[in-house]
Amino acid sequence: MFFDGSSPKHNHYFKKCPYESVDIYRILKLFEVTDPCLQHAIKKLMVAGGRGSKVVSQDVQEAIDTLERWKSMRNEEEITT
Repeated sequence: MFFDGSSPKHNHYFKKCPYESVDIYRILKLFEVTDPCLQHAIKKLMVAGGRGSKVVSQDVQEAIDTLERWKSMRNEEEITT
């Protein structure tokens, strides 16, 4: 619910949070993201270019690389089942 008592249109994007502040690890837990590849890509995108050592494009490319690996892992799993 929003402050005015209404419900969000896409409420699956909203999670109740009892904490004053959260970090990426708490967000991943609240949204039940358990796959390590997805966790890594989300973490890269959440702070793309904001850590000082890499530019946005490098962080985004690393997230893309991780998601490509996620896809290849799904293909590997389909082959073995």
